[in-house]
Amino acid sequence: CRRRRPRRRRRHRHRPQGPGGGSAGAPPLPGRGARPCAARPPPRPGMCSFLATSWLIANLTHVNFFLRPRGPDHTVLTSLHGFSFVHNLLHMTGDWVSQPFIDAQHALAALYNGEVYNFEALAASADPPRSDGDVLLPMYRKYGAVFPRVLDGEFALVVFDFRRGLAVLATDAFATKPLWFSVHGGLHVASYKSALLRLGVPSDGIRMAEPNAVTVFSLGAGGGARVARRHTLHEFDLRQFKEDTGDFQAAFERAVLKRARHGLHPAFVGLSSGYDSGAIHAALARAGVAHFAYTVYSTEDEATLARRIEWAGPVAETRLVVLGGGDLEREAGHLAALCEPFRYRAARGQRLAVAEDPASSGLSYIFREARRRGILVYLSGSGADEIISDYGHGGVRIFPHSNFGGLFPGDLALLFPWPSFFLGTQRDYLMKEELVAGTHGVEARYPFLDRRVVQEFLWLSEASKNAKYKAPVHDWLARLGYPFRPGEKLGFNAAHNVRWEEGRSLVATYNARDAPHDISGARDSDPPPSGGRERWRRSAAEGGRERWRR
Repeated sequence: CRRRRPRRRRRHRHRPQGPGGGSAGAPPLPGRGARPCAARPPPRPGMCSFLATSWLIANLTHVNFFLRPRGPDHTVLTSLHGFSFVHNLLHMTGDWVSQPFIDAQHALAALYNGEVYNFEALAASADPPRSDGDVLLPMYRKYGAVFPRVLDGEFALVVFDFRRGLAVLATDAFATKPLWFSVHGGLHVASYKSALLRLGVPSDGIRMAEPNAVTVFSLGAGGGARVARRHTLHEFDLRQFKEDTGDFQAAFERAVLKRARHGLHPAFVGLSSGYDSGAIHAALARAGVAHFAYTVYSTEDEATLARRIEWAGPVAETRLVVLGGGDLEREAGHLAALCEPFRYRAARGQRLAVAEDPASSGLSYIFREARRRGILVYLSGSGADEIISDYGHGGVRIFPHSNFGGLFPGDLALLFPWPSFFLGTQRDYLMKEELVAGTHGVEARYPFLDRRVVQEFLWLSEASKNAKYKAPVHDWLARLGYPFRPGEKLGFNAAHNVRWEEGRSLVATYNARDAPHDISGARDSDPPPSGGRERWRRSAAEGGRERWRR
């Protein structure tokens, strides 16, 4: 496909080069020069959205309304074997790769959203694939409908086998990427439910794709479709035999690094003073991976945050934000207009729509700022609370939506899968991150939901799981000497400490570095001089905390 051409300057096939031959503005790793173009990672397509339907699409702009921001760089409409395929691309690296992927010889087509991290190992050709999605159809030909079992990644996909009259729909084990389908009057598959509703499919005929499942549809000659069979994607081993958390720590570090290093765009973390974002931050800093951190200063522990900034040093730029009331209201309006409608469903959880959640507005502010600077990969701590702690410890619920108070039994089969392992707050909060990030064209990745990381946790003995709050994460942070407060659940709460009477947010930058769109050297805020941290803290307290309390 062809690139879009901006009005003011012509873009070439590859990214512009910065000093030393690396991509312009891409931060080099500490102690290294800029990465030369020849050493560029293999191309990957990044986040996108898609729709496949056996109906004609009368008004693409209307149907594609909520899907489009998720893939803002390019939209393709293709007709094939009586189906309409729509693909919206967020371009991350390398050549632009349009979808659907097509194998005309075997009458196959595929649509896909996400990342397959092991695609190079799966590729049989000596030539590097254009994108990770290039392995989907060869894997389908090799393994049949259960081919998603060999994919290591975060994905939602559908493969059409027109010769055999089949369609295969699957997500990764935790359905980190949204996917909906309907067999009302044909077969319809989309990243968002709204696309199917706007297509004319009735709401009661639309279903969300099940996590950890492969669904096979039979395509009828008259355009009808039915569910033919389902396969389990991954069988977790429920034996509990490991007394040491070292294997979990190694798996977690690998999960963070493979997500951070895929693509030329740098990654960022939403850094709180709690365990989960801190664990990701520590893994990146330990490996010397240059990255960015954004902190909304609300209920965070000041001393812990200050020590974390100092611990990471120049490898991570950190921006601390006290949200202004005007900024928060603007983000709420943005989400009301552009966020895919979705209401939380977990038992004993919040009864809100994603766009109504104050945390969503705070996330939206961070995503907007990161997107503006060309930082398009978000490493999320989502999933750790649902799997490693169940929002509790030792049988005591920290939050009402805890399922069993974080007290793991001797026989895990009696409990597995607990309600929020795949669904519940797992589904709700993944949807929040995906839908809010999607309005800004930012890709979210989830190292705590890496299949190997989850398996290593399940293999820990009952005593090891229950020894401490989030025991394996505790051990990881303690081993690195990374600042944290043992046993405390601390996290993101955007609605506290807001400067309601002020329009703009306060921002302080520490260990500033250039982002891809900072190539001129200009930054929004310079690093504070000596003593700036205390002045920033005083202004934060004076600007919002007391007004919020009143």
